[in-house]
Amino acid sequence: MSPMDVEVRSWLRNEADTLAFGRRLGSLLRAGDWVALTGDLGSGKTTLVAGALETMRPGAHVRSPTYVLVEVYPGSPAIVHADLYRVGSSEEALRLGLEDLAERDAVVLVEWADRAPDVLAPDRLEVELRFPQEGVLGREVRFRPRGERWESLVRGGALDRERWHDALYPGN
Repeated sequence: MSPMDVEVRSWLRNEADTLAFGRRLGSLLRAGDWVALTGDLGSGKTTLVAGALETMRPGAHVRSPTYVLVEVYPGSPAIVHADLYRVGSSEEALRLGLEDLAERDAVVLVEWADRAPDVLAPDRLEVELRFPQEGVLGREVRFRPRGERWESLVRGGALDRERWHDALYPGN
């Protein structure tokens, strides 16, 4: 099967939408999955991770790993949250040992993934958060599936807005 070269776009109106999308993503994640997050500073990458973490580890609070670079949340599967903002090169990113952590059947969420694309797994979901033009509130989310599992999920509509919008108000 040839790679699915597709980009799906949606709109996140506010922080609640970003958390909801993260919750939906968290419900889909399983051991071995990688998510590569990109976007401008303050675009919502850590908020999206917080939503995923909320689903996978209820009661856990995301700690931005900007200064420690990698935060590991134990459990089954372990969740590895990396922030490559302060990483200067792919070589430096390789020294973080993300591949080693991932070999332990972890879920790996990488912010600023575009700073070291060489360390990313080939099978991954790429998520880009973009600010709109000046004066427009919210942000656009673009996701690109890489690999058969993510292609199948996207093809099946697993990340369509109708599927994650219900996560705006969990429990209702």
